[in-house]
Amino acid sequence: MQTPAAIAKRFCDLDFHDNTFTSMKVLPAQTRGDNAGSVVEIQLLQYSEQKKRVVRFSGCANLRVGVDFDVLTNNLPPNTSGVEAHSDTNKMWGLRQSQTRDWGVQYAADMSTPLDGKLDVMNEFVCFRVQLCGGVVEIIARQYHVESADR
Repeated sequence: MQTPAAIAKRFCDLDFHDNTFTSMKVLPAQTRGDNAGSVVEIQLLQYSEQKKRVVRFSGCANLRVGVDFDVLTNNLPPNTSGVEAHSDTNKMWGLRQSQTRDWGVQYAADMSTPLDGKLDVMNEFVCFRVQLCGGVVEIIARQYHVESADR
């Protein structure tokens, strides 16, 4: 099994510059306790060759999306600029902590929270970043795969 650092390096070597962002699916786990069951899929069109590809992130822990659709649309057809990834646990911890205000759940000061369990497994994850010309998608996950969407 590859280390998170090796997975991040392999992801950074992908070339998604000048692709077209066509869709994104968020597939949360359907069973309580299935921490590896969440998936995020991003579909891209390799514009120059008219080939669709799906980047599938599995074992997802966190997702942050920021898109300005006016800017994204004004950059069509190629509206992706590239990808990045890292396994820096401090940076990932910052993203995870920043999302606690969005949970919509209050925990008493003496209760454990989902963040407590995340600390123990931080070194198993990679933060993947897909940079759009008009936004960004960041996913903390264990793995990724690239597939042809034309099958």
